[in-house]
Amino acid sequence: MFTDAVLISSFTLATMQINRHLALFVLLFGTVGNLLNIWVLSERSLSHNPCSTYLWWSSLSSVIFIWSGILTRVLQGYSFNWPNENQPLCKIRLFILIVCFSVSAWSLVGASIDRYLRSSVIVKFRNLSTVQTARRLLIIIITVSVLIFLEVFYCYDASVPNVPVACYPQSLPCRLYNDWMLILICTVIPSFFMAVFGSLTVRNIRTRIVQPAAHVELPHNTTYQNLRLRLNDRNISHMLLIQ
Repeated sequence: MFTDAVLISSFTLATMQINRHLALFVLLFGTVGNLLNIWVLSERSLSHNPCSTYLWWSSLSSVIFIWSGILTRVLQGYSFNWPNENQPLCKIRLFILIVCFSVSAWSLVGASIDRYLRSSVIVKFRNLSTVQTARRLLIIIITVSVLIFLEVFYCYDASVPNVPVACYPQSLPCRLYNDWMLILICTVIPSFFMAVFGSLTVRNIRTRIVQPAAHVELPHNTTYQNLRLRLNDRNISHMLLIQ
């Protein structure tokens, strides 16, 4: 009995230390990294690149996700669990957290689709790679995410006993729905689409045949602008791959 009490106490202490230090590390570095992404992607030279629009929204959603989720872990490390015990704050925080998680994941899907469209040999597909298309798709992503997870305000309750965290769905159907929606909508389906469109993009690049063009003298400004656009496009592709 004494051994069990010591073991439980040790696990509790270890959890508190992890919440204090590891969660704080993730909070700070995740925030700095995403804010740097937002700063870089806000440059005027990238304002007409639709992929940068997707990545900008993904980084913004990630910042909100980090602060609405990991901050409570840090507070728990100092025995401050009020955000999970307050009913309105519990519901609002979880709704923002889950919606931002979904928007961040699907924004990366949008960026993958844009890379596929931009690398296509079909002119009609390349013409779809525009900032206007990106904004429309982002509106759809945000709207659908809000509608899917609107049930958070009904399902989640504060101070739920015998669960991993105090702010948790009360009933079993709500738990099953939320768990499966989080797995499918925020993880499995976005990963599948990113893998598919990433593979299609690689295939487009490998199968593209560049025909030799006749030597034409272009103005210096035009040549410089084309080179800069290609460099920006390449940098955006590298950033998407890292994301």
